[in-house]
Amino acid sequence: MDGLHCCELGEILGGIAGIVHFKGEPPDRDQVMQLSTGVAHRGPDDKALISTPPAVLAQRIYASDHDTVRPPFDGERYIVLWDGDAGGDRLSDDFAKEGIAAFKRQNGSFTAAIWDKRDGVLWLARDAAGTRPVFFARSGNKVAFASVMQSLLRLPWVSSEIASDHLAEYLSFRYTHAPRTLLRDVMTVPPGHVARIGPSGVRIDRWWSPNWWTPDDPVPEFPMIVDRIDTTLRRAIERRIRTDQPTGILLSGGLDSAAILHHASALSGSALPTYTVTMVGDRTDESAFAGRVAKTYGANHTLVSVSNEDLVNTVEEASRHMGQPLPSAAALVQFCLFKQIQADVKILLSGAGGDEVLGGRTMPQIAHRLRRSRTIGKLPGPARTVSRGLAKRAGFSDLASPAAYFGLERKIGGSRVFGVEERVDILQDPAMARPGIRVAILEPFYQEVASDPINEMLHVWQRGWLSEDVLARTDAMAAANRIHTRFPLLDAEFLALAAEIPGPEKCRRKGVGFISKAPLRAAMQGRLPDRLLNRPKRAEPTPMATWLRGPGEQFLKDRIEATADRCADLFVPAVLRDKMNVHLRGEADHAVQLWTLVMFDAWRASLD
Repeated sequence: MDGLHCCELGEILGGIAGIVHFKGEPPDRDQVMQLSTGVAHRGPDDKALISTPPAVLAQRIYASDHDTVRPPFDGERYIVLWDGDAGGDRLSDDFAKEGIAAFKRQNGSFTAAIWDKRDGVLWLARDAAGTRPVFFARSGNKVAFASVMQSLLRLPWVSSEIASDHLAEYLSFRYTHAPRTLLRDVMTVPPGHVARIGPSGVRIDRWWSPNWWTPDDPVPEFPMIVDRIDTTLRRAIERRIRTDQPTGILLSGGLDSAAILHHASALSGSALPTYTVTMVGDRTDESAFAGRVAKTYGANHTLVSVSNEDLVNTVEEASRHMGQPLPSAAALVQFCLFKQIQADVKILLSGAGGDEVLGGRTMPQIAHRLRRSRTIGKLPGPARTVSRGLAKRAGFSDLASPAAYFGLERKIGGSRVFGVEERVDILQDPAMARPGIRVAILEPFYQEVASDPINEMLHVWQRGWLSEDVLARTDAMAAANRIHTRFPLLDAEFLALAAEIPGPEKCRRKGVGFISKAPLRAAMQGRLPDRLLNRPKRAEPTPMATWLRGPGEQFLKDRIEATADRCADLFVPAVLRDKMNVHLRGEADHAVQLWTLVMFDAWRASLD
């Protein structure tokens, strides 16, 4: 990818915050210091405060003793605050020459705040994948920003009132999509976007737009795809392991983390230490596979054991650090994992993103359903119309959805928690249920890309599930424990390459089925035993429905009662209790819905 800085990433990290008064009295320095305190855990080693009316800016720093440059970076025209990997020191000059295109030169994780001293404009930007957060609030001629949402609530003019018009989105997906949040006064910058904030208002522009493969493009030879994927991933890993900080690898036993371990071992001359989490009493525990992968490369492997009781005891603390409702119980698992290993490691490489970039998890099943839709599509016009109509009436929605619009018509793109009728039942104001919310959210994402159906679905997953769930919780839980996570499969160069690959070459046909992440799997052929290479990837362990009906029953009852009491202005208490009782009796599995409500309440309580 042209223009990328391909140097090592270094250890420069940090929390950022600031206030701008476009008119009137300059910002109160004490208020900015309060914001800075709220993001201190993201940069506990040093701090800086810059007053340049009408702006006062704060930078927290988490850096190694060998860093030669540290943010903030004060140039002739621009001041750059930086929360991310090294590279921000060049951004001032690059931004002066290229504008928002300068962000394309960054291939690590970052959020940046740029204050234009000449024009009096604030710019807030996030990396392509959205690995690190930044929030902002505006009221009249004032704007404030911070790496952590709750920090903004320290300001008297930022309300903790819930954005009730976003509740339907949250109940459908279990998160909201940037720029929206669940707070009325707070927004966030979408991944790969930049917000321009000036006296006249806020404008959000997209700076990241890779060249996705289109049906008019030639299909590359598969061996060439395999070679490019392997080589580009190796470079991404090399950029992320050149550090003097203790570094390890999160090892799931799946393909992505195994590939990271393979290249990191070859590049460093020895295997980095690896870490895997297991749940006590989990009958589906597959951590043994991770141990075998670690043994293959001679890695010093640590298995961290977490109990459901550990998760229960972590809810308040994790909710406070998350800033938003914990999107899944996996966040609690991660918090417990990071807390136990924080004394041993400061940087962790993660395989997160591989599923959304290369097509993992459920993509083979979706590809099979898509193939059936294409079969109907090959019928003559009248027969095709009749067949799709019959399929729709019979409830075979896959056959009723045209292949070209398969993802959008099936509303594929993130979690499905509460359907519209369930939202009508549970919300105090049924008008907030918003029946068309899922299509309204997903359709613009689908319209951003004109590729094949598989690539379009992957793009939507990257714009939603990946950034709002996987990366949001990973970053927040790690930062709370003074650990920095790095994501080689979300390297900008790797993302750009993956976008250029046809979807059917990522999820490749083999016999009557499909192979997920086919290029990466082919690259790892011969490097791992077949029983490890071609096994399904394990999901992060989470509290199971059976636990909530057993040892966790009292926890569930207490939490639902608290939710029914504290959130009675939003949710119908009787419906919450009924849903819980149906679940406890084993008549239906409402575990995800109940967990979503409980986490919303825990987050709301953390705002007080």
